[in-house]
Amino acid sequence: MRKIIRGVYLLVYYIVAFNLPSSTIPLVGRIAGKFRTFLCRKLFHSFGDNSSIQKRVYIGSGSNISIGNGSNLGINFRVHNSYLVVGNYVMMGPDILVMGGGHVFSSLDRPICRQGDIGKTNLVISDDVWIGARVTILGKVNTIGKGAIIAAGSVVTKTVPDYAIVGGNPAKIIRFRK
Repeated sequence: MRKIIRGVYLLVYYIVAFNLPSSTIPLVGRIAGKFRTFLCRKLFHSFGDNSSIQKRVYIGSGSNISIGNGSNLGINFRVHNSYLVVGNYVMMGPDILVMGGGHVFSSLDRPICRQGDIGKTNLVISDDVWIGARVTILGKVNTIGKGAIIAAGSVVTKTVPDYAIVGGNPAKIIRFRK
């Protein structure tokens, strides 16, 4: 019975709430944002206070996602093949892609598509992180450190240390906040 109810919440999220207006639009957007928040509280592993989900956020089944207090998932956020933990007070711009997993490609005798995949990976985005627009975070990244800033358009291929400001493709440390 619990799986059926969860399935109904997931259907309502993708059929109705997914394309509702952004929560930044007065009145209608605010109501849409509260509705998305209500559904995500039911779908996510955990969902903190004063957090928000913008429109067109792809969450898979949602059960692999935990989000802390005062955090947001920006417009067009996508998470694939990853267990995701978002800390407290995390800001995310639009069009962020978290691409976990990967493909096995060690054998030259078989096509890559026949060698299987690595499976889900874990990503922890620590507290007080700012991720700019159109950032891609790839599967080998385990942690985005506390207080880190990721510049818009970056491709993150390695773990980001605490208070680092990173940018580029691949993302490199530009400097530290402290």
